[in-house]
Amino acid sequence: MGTAVLMASGMVVAGATTASADDCGGPRKYLCGAVKNRTGKPMHYTMKLNSGPHLCDVWNIDGGTKSKWDQTACDQQSFNRGTIGGNGTGQDVDAFTFASHGYHERFTRVGTWNWRKKGVWTKIRSGEIADCGIGDNNEVWCTVLVQV
Repeated sequence: MGTAVLMASGMVVAGATTASADDCGGPRKYLCGAVKNRTGKPMHYTMKLNSGPHLCDVWNIDGGTKSKWDQTACDQQSFNRGTIGGNGTGQDVDAFTFASHGYHERFTRVGTWNWRKKGVWTKIRSGEIADCGIGDNNEVWCTVLVQV
């Protein structure tokens, strides 16, 4: 019960590490970033931040909650519904966006909501999942949480 309270308050987030393929496929194979799309709208994600044929405008390149912009190479993919990556899968999602519309984002269930314009990427750390659904005014709302 105490762990659930800590996770809901966001205190466990410090245990998440910066997302990279090394964390997911190396000695800490269990820690992999993930995205869950419950919107039915195309969500874009990358498993290759810092390499690939595309460019990603990332507002938090270090994976934290503070703004630190960078435009970096990436390999963009998209899907409409389901979960990609996650702990123990060997698939590590590094960042996500919605290319055709903006979205609300927050880190932890008690974090502050922030509006991101379409095409602005949010980096997630290894062991975190971005859970996105439809909310008020048919807008997309994404909460980044530590996976359990």
